[in-house]
Amino acid sequence: MQAAARYASAQKGLDILHCCVLDLIQEMVDAIKKGTYHAFRTSLMRLDALFIDNIWLLQSSRQTALAVFSLFEAFADKGGLVMIASDLPPSLLSEWAPAKR
Repeated sequence: MQAAARYASAQKGLDILHCCVLDLIQEMVDAIKKGTYHAFRTSLMRLDALFIDNIWLLQSSRQTALAVFSLFEAFADKGGLVMIASDLPPSLLSEWAPAKR
């Protein structure tokens, strides 16, 4: 994941976010608490690509998973690249993650 993120940023000149899903969730929660969620979402939508590690950590909270995957869907719908990494195989992710493309 790290190599792909570096390549996208350095070689392709893409504006990216590379982080653990827990960091993304914390930023979302902080933005909601501060009333700045719209600005948070807008700043993410300006990026070219999201590289999100440890997506399997979402399995403990279906509601949080739905919120994060909704954000990913909106990002992909606008033409952004979403790359996720997990310690679980896709077959196990499909048990709790929304439909994937």
